[in-house]
Amino acid sequence: MPKENQKKLVAQIIPAVRMPRNMAQFFSYLVPEKMAKEIKIGSIVEISLRNKSVLGIVYEIQSLDTEKINYKLKEIKNVLNGSMRLSKKHIQLLEFVSTYYYSPLSLVAKLALPPITKKDARKNIELNTNCTIQKIEKNLTKKFLLESENKEKILLIHNMQSEKQDLYSEIIKGIVRQAHYDNKNNKSKSHLLDQVLLLVPEYFDIYNFANFYKEKFGMENVAIITSELTKNQYFQQWKKIKDGSAQIIIGTRQVIFAPFQNLKLIICDDEHNSSYKQWDQNPRYHGIKVAQKLAEIWKAKIILSSPAPSVESYHLTENDKRFSKIELIAKKENYQIEKINMENERKTGNHSALSEKLKTDLLGNIYKKKQAVIFIPRLGKNTITKCRDCEYIAECKNCENILIMQNNHLYCTRCKEKSDLIKQCPKCQGQRMSSFGYGSEEIQNEIEKLFEGKNIKIVRLDSNTVSEGSKQTKIQTDFVNGKIGILLGTQMVLKNWNMKNISTIGILFPEIIFNQAEFKSKEKTVQFLKFISILSNKNQKVILQTNDIENKMFLYLKKDLNAFYKEEIENRKLPSGISYPPFSQLIKLIYKNQNQFQCQREAENMYKIIKNIISENEILKENFQITTPFAASSFIEYGKYRWNIIIKSKCKDIKLRDSLLELIGQDWIIDIDPDNIS
Repeated sequence: MPKENQKKLVAQIIPAVRMPRNMAQFFSYLVPEKMAKEIKIGSIVEISLRNKSVLGIVYEIQSLDTEKINYKLKEIKNVLNGSMRLSKKHIQLLEFVSTYYYSPLSLVAKLALPPITKKDARKNIELNTNCTIQKIEKNLTKKFLLESENKEKILLIHNMQSEKQDLYSEIIKGIVRQAHYDNKNNKSKSHLLDQVLLLVPEYFDIYNFANFYKEKFGMENVAIITSELTKNQYFQQWKKIKDGSAQIIIGTRQVIFAPFQNLKLIICDDEHNSSYKQWDQNPRYHGIKVAQKLAEIWKAKIILSSPAPSVESYHLTENDKRFSKIELIAKKENYQIEKINMENERKTGNHSALSEKLKTDLLGNIYKKKQAVIFIPRLGKNTITKCRDCEYIAECKNCENILIMQNNHLYCTRCKEKSDLIKQCPKCQGQRMSSFGYGSEEIQNEIEKLFEGKNIKIVRLDSNTVSEGSKQTKIQTDFVNGKIGILLGTQMVLKNWNMKNISTIGILFPEIIFNQAEFKSKEKTVQFLKFISILSNKNQKVILQTNDIENKMFLYLKKDLNAFYKEEIENRKLPSGISYPPFSQLIKLIYKNQNQFQCQREAENMYKIIKNIISENEILKENFQITTPFAASSFIEYGKYRWNIIIKSKCKDIKLRDSLLELIGQDWIIDIDPDNIS
């Protein structure tokens, strides 16, 4: 047989399965002759792996002399319809996520493939058809379009509620109109229409406003991608993006893995929102970071939009000439947020968690058939202990975690140490030590007593009452439809509801947020306060109750944020060692074990190994800094204890970073750019 006849096509395939990061991520398979013309790079194929049929993505195709291969190759079993083939740009994004987040490429591939079904969706995606989008001032739209012309990377800082959707639609309209014009006049370089991605933090945001885009641009021209969809709905939307029929794609963080065909614009709404970060499973990617890479791959314009952006994004505008900052401040009537001093309430005999003003407003809502939202920053009955004279906050002597009060003791949620209540301030020796704070369950009990015998539905929404996204969405939908009178809870209730029927928004004890033991605590406080200031309008009162009326952070309800960002960026610089982001990258190592002592011992052993390696290598010592291990703030999770180690890195060389991370055992979780370090 002639030598050339011995050559056969061999495909390197990424199996879309969960595989350990230390295993090979590519496997070789023979391409059957009957499939030779069908299979291309990016093809989705069916292969046999460990006696199971799984899907995979063709990464590379080679012509090899199979007789020189000293092991038997399996054949590809099947190739999916060529219309489902992924582009090289798509594969490039998967490689980036795998490399940057130190996550197996096979797992990233699994995330990128849709649930392939044979049936069409039986029902349409349910959306809120009653949401009213306010019109933006024409001069603001004109200002943005003028200032953003010929700029590819933009940070948009604004003070808008639903008007921002009107602005987004005007920006999108320019892209869509131009695409139609080019096609009509045969001037386009491609038969594919331009596509726009609108990235949002949570599904409920889509539920509330996506219908606005469908009415404006046509139902068939809009695709929605979110984990809340059924498999049939998801696949149907995925195909609309893949065949190019959907020009406007709206979705939560997983939409960045959609099969775009001609992406021209990415808008990231509320780019500061922590929901963009995948924190509970691998790959632990950040939607905004990946969206920026997606824009780079497609050479698309990207707009990061927020009333109070992340420090990292703000820093980009100061240090990256390609990033421009545009501020759009809409003229609004000066509606006051009413601050209630709860110390004064107690002096007049009111010892409940609700001020008299809030009680009066809530009761008044019944007769007007209005609704209310009550925000409580914490679960349970946790409180913080603080000195009224010098603002000292009680911290754990072992790990510097903020102590809470439980059962007449001070308690550390991190290392579980108990101590006696503090009567005298250890800092200024003052006698005015006090503990404050209420939990959602306690607040719910008080509100139920207030409305006892009255026909009003009161619902609590927090991580204790809902464990699934669908239940959360059901409660939020019922609230929008007027089936719930008072909605109370933690962060889940803080939404840009845009509902005329909400009369009262109660914010209870926000100072608990101010005092979190996190390097991002001040940034998150400012973002929270800025959001609160935007909520206040002529239709709804914002009542803010506090035990710390003089807290300087309240100034940020009105204060210009540019000064804050410059100050905060400077604060993150450390006089010695490696500074905090944006001047470094954080890597959180998490270890879980059902045995508390074994968990701690493993963390301490791993710390010693990494520390010794760093100290023995001058290049590593210059680029990496490691903290001593500590118990996580959520010390017990699903029956397992958790310990953390934080590595600060200023290393630009991914291979050098990975040489250090390769020391980490497979049973450790590696979280690149964590949203929190506790």
